[in-house]
Amino acid sequence: MSLYLPEDMKHRVAEAARAHGLSEEDYMRDAIARVLSDEIVVERRQRVSLPVFEVGDEPVTAERLDDILAEGYGRDGLD
Repeated sequence: MSLYLPEDMKHRVAEAARAHGLSEEDYMRDAIARVLSDEIVVERRQRVSLPVFEVGDEPVTAERLDDILAEGYGRDGLD
């Protein structure tokens, strides 16, 4: 696999690699691995939307919980 970078990016990679005591190739592999690892974490967070509990007959997800509480659910012991 070959990767072509613009000149300014090549210089930035070279400087960063030197600063970290790595070859440019190792620095780029580490950088790509970090980005991919971060993407996997974000994807896992976004997939979770299972119902947390039910209000009446409505399944409630974490995304909807704040709205339901703001509407007054449970205020004064009434629902």
